[in-house]
Amino acid sequence: MTRQFFGTDGIRGRAGEYPLQPELLTRLGHVLGLRVRRAAQQGDTTTTQVVIGHDGRESGEPFAAALAEGLARAGVHVDVLGLATTPCIAFITAHGDYSAGIVVSASHNPAHDNGVKLLNADGSKLGDTVEIELESELLCENELTMHSPLGEIRRAKNLVADYIGWLRADAFPDLDLKGWRVLVDCANGAASQIAQRILKAFGAEPVVIHDKPDGSNINADCGALHAQAAADAAKEHDCVLGVSLDGDADRGILVDGSGRILDGDVILAGLGSLLSRSRSLAGDRVTATVMSNLALERWLSKDGVSLHRTQVGDRYVSASMRATGGNLGGEKSGHILFGSEHGFRGDGLYTFLKIAQAICEAGLEPSDFAKGYADFPQELRNLPATRRAPMSELPALSAACAAIDAELQGRGRTVVRFSGTELLLRLMVEAETQNDVSQSLDTLEAAAREDGILA
Repeated sequence: MTRQFFGTDGIRGRAGEYPLQPELLTRLGHVLGLRVRRAAQQGDTTTTQVVIGHDGRESGEPFAAALAEGLARAGVHVDVLGLATTPCIAFITAHGDYSAGIVVSASHNPAHDNGVKLLNADGSKLGDTVEIELESELLCENELTMHSPLGEIRRAKNLVADYIGWLRADAFPDLDLKGWRVLVDCANGAASQIAQRILKAFGAEPVVIHDKPDGSNINADCGALHAQAAADAAKEHDCVLGVSLDGDADRGILVDGSGRILDGDVILAGLGSLLSRSRSLAGDRVTATVMSNLALERWLSKDGVSLHRTQVGDRYVSASMRATGGNLGGEKSGHILFGSEHGFRGDGLYTFLKIAQAICEAGLEPSDFAKGYADFPQELRNLPATRRAPMSELPALSAACAAIDAELQGRGRTVVRFSGTELLLRLMVEAETQNDVSQSLDTLEAAAREDGILA
């Protein structure tokens, strides 16, 4: 079945446009609620409760209300957190008496977008098979049945404190950040109310920016996509470190007091080395995607750490880590995963605390984290394509890739793939010099034109 609604990270699109309209979201809540009730009747779960939270978009609260209405009509009780981060909702789902969780968020997208992420009882994202089944039920259902009694819809903002308490008492019980002035950019998003509370719980002095969501300013010139704002503020306020979050705070970009910006590759480099030296890196292995820079691979190899690459998407990083027992992986975007200790969930604030812990245990200054790391020059070209085709059907492009990889011989690499969401051919080259990058990209683009794949 071709999926109409669910993409690589739930449902996402323009708020108010199909399928992100209240009526359809109520139906989605209803089919999810019916599924929850069936699971309870079959003994697969002992609860018929679902928890919902949203980020700082204007459409977040009404969309959460629409989903809750559908669940309640199916006889399922709903706890509404209000403004809450994706990792907070995932934690509460996993540690509370819930059969599912729902996140209303479009992550790093602009305010006019929104989305819905559905979570399993353990806080993980639903698998492809379940999403396809939900779509089928959603499209087939003609009428919303009314279960008797209806489920209750309850405000449960107090549950967010459970997540903060877990970070302080269980995840990092010995971490003391007294004397640390820490910058956090909340992207006018989901972390706006809890980021300061979390940092204060560890004794840090927080400097918080972009923590005033008004429904339309989420991710607007702030947050993880615009980390320069956090870097400038960290330098201005004499902070030792900082983190720039995205709208739902499941990822973060690190900054330091000198204004240095440390993306996901730098974080993996610094943490990979420190965890390996303390013998706490499982298998001396870091997992990343094909888009992570070759410099990361080189950096880790100095400490005897191997880099395993997956296709693009945190779900593929997570799957690989689960299969190998890994405890460190992620993407260049700042989406970092820590294995079973954190449920394989991305969490920008948890990532910051993990870095702070590693720095303290190693006796380093914050400015020493990943000091000296630098990416190889890298460039990505997105070219309109006429169709998606396997490389076996593109002889000129395949030959050009092989020739470039052979010529660079470990000094660079090529990545060629079609976008999963747009009809684009993505050509990426990285090498030790920008000249090699530019010339190689020109060669690949010419080969793609020879194969007739470009629009």
